[in-house]
Amino acid sequence: MTNWRAAGEPCMDDLSTYAVADFIPFTADVYFRLIERVSAAWWPLHLLTVAVGLAAAGLAWSGRARIAGGLLAAALAWVGATFLVGEYAQLNWAGTWFGGAFVVGAALVVLFGFAESRHGRPVRRISVPGLAGLTLAVVGVPGYPFIAPLAGRGWARAEVFGIHPDPTAVAALGIALLMLRGYRLWLAAVVPALWCLVSALTLQALHAPWAEMLYAAVGVALVGVLWRSLADPGSGRV
Repeated sequence: MTNWRAAGEPCMDDLSTYAVADFIPFTADVYFRLIERVSAAWWPLHLLTVAVGLAAAGLAWSGRARIAGGLLAAALAWVGATFLVGEYAQLNWAGTWFGGAFVVGAALVVLFGFAESRHGRPVRRISVPGLAGLTLAVVGVPGYPFIAPLAGRGWARAEVFGIHPDPTAVAALGIALLMLRGYRLWLAAVVPALWCLVSALTLQALHAPWAEMLYAAVGVALVGVLWRSLADPGSGRV
């Protein structure tokens, strides 16, 4: 909107009058119907994607970064192409850019998984980054589908790893923490962390009660990444 000064010159309204919801081009009902429609369209692929997520987390924990990275990359690229570019972009023009970012993130995970496998070692021992990674992986893969029914929205709107972007991004942060170190971990965490923040803002504007959980996921990931970087300062080796 534009106001006019007495002299006839235009000026923009005070930005403080705008809320995040003013920049979201869809309603809560439209967005959650999209979640439901995509879920119905790909069922029963959910069973495979959850198995892929669990396998990726287990392989990352055991130090097999190359295979774990490949599985995680497949999920990121699939969600970027099918959900973000194929569906979400119809509601929000930025969906194409978000989808492209997921594909870039997938490529980084593959490359870093191969590099890490040359000197990777099993996590196994209990550590803050390991616990953070396991927590995020558990929330993102087997845990996330329960959020919608617990919030009273039914199983039809449950979000699943490898089908929808939010659980995929949360799990990606966890799996990256389990299998990567140094600058590779920082770079691999950028795309899923940014998506979690964007989605958290969106869900908050749509009054979804679990929006804060995505903020918490980014916070947990940041603590894990910082802890690993400080505890293993030489992990940035090539």
